[in-house]
Amino acid sequence: MNKMIKVVIAGCGLIAPKKHIPAYKKLVGKVEVVAVCDLNEEAAKRVSQKFNIKKFYTNFTEMLSCEKPDVVDICTPPQTHARLAVEALKSGCHVILEKPMALSLADCNSIIETANRCNKKVGVIHNQIFNPALSKAKELVLKGEIGDFLGVQIFLSTPTDYMTSVKDHWVHKLPGGVLGETGPHSVYLANVFLKNISEVNVYPKKLLSEYPWSTSEDFRIVLIADNGIGSVTQIYGSNQWAANVDIFCTEGILKVDLQNKSLIKYNRTKLNALSLGIGVLDNAFQTVTNLLSTGLSYFLEKGMDAHSVGINNFMNCIIEDKPFPVSGEDGRETVRVMEMLVKKLDPNLKEKLVLK
Repeated sequence: MNKMIKVVIAGCGLIAPKKHIPAYKKLVGKVEVVAVCDLNEEAAKRVSQKFNIKKFYTNFTEMLSCEKPDVVDICTPPQTHARLAVEALKSGCHVILEKPMALSLADCNSIIETANRCNKKVGVIHNQIFNPALSKAKELVLKGEIGDFLGVQIFLSTPTDYMTSVKDHWVHKLPGGVLGETGPHSVYLANVFLKNISEVNVYPKKLLSEYPWSTSEDFRIVLIADNGIGSVTQIYGSNQWAANVDIFCTEGILKVDLQNKSLIKYNRTKLNALSLGIGVLDNAFQTVTNLLSTGLSYFLEKGMDAHSVGINNFMNCIIEDKPFPVSGEDGRETVRVMEMLVKKLDPNLKEKLVLK
């Protein structure tokens, strides 16, 4: 593809104007966002004006017919993903979906099968896959530089006022509630290192009685895979943001801070004073090095965050006719594990999945 890629955006809530559209706007000469669409006309109009996008729509089918885009980027609530993706694929567009890809394996299969029939690409925004610290950690593990892989531990904290305290937020209608929205982050991060998650368990805890619409604000999750065990903590009752991944290997521990884009190789084989002192100095040196590296890369890449890097990669794959870096099959695997988790939480899952 040599011409400018025409992109349309479905959904003008939080993530499209905060992450997706700014990412496309950085790709000058490569991509043009020609229209946005939202059922809320004021939201669509506001986003189109803010980013100087020529057209806005409240009807998805009309937008596809009038604009004839190359790519449809779907940023709507996940209950709507399958229907919109299938329609976009049938109209001849490549599709990019915010996570989760859909709410069920059946919906994921429908999207993938339609893409294959229409000879179009489907990708899913698992944005932290493109975090440089995580990419480096994955590389070190694959090369065996930290010994054999043993397991992974993930900690995510999402402030209460982001979703939990908002009574009418659409996440409370998802299978698993707030976990249904941010849980996919933990699952796809775990899937970077774990192979074939076959068994899960989840322990929820209701902490904040002032938000009765929220089923739980604290979750402990166990993921059993062929090559190790993953443990996940997700909390929604604090005012703090945090996103950390610890990878355990036979010859050390890799500690990733996704928000700082930092990676520390942790090695403590002895507990004497000298070893502890050297370890403290080494960790401090790595922290300062990470800080300088992050600042320099932010300057050189003009603020390219993980969403921006991912979307740029997706666009390059369209231009070069290569497979997407996070495929529909990757998205489906995350949904497979999420479906296992929410079935543990909610025996009425099948009834909730019909909500579109």
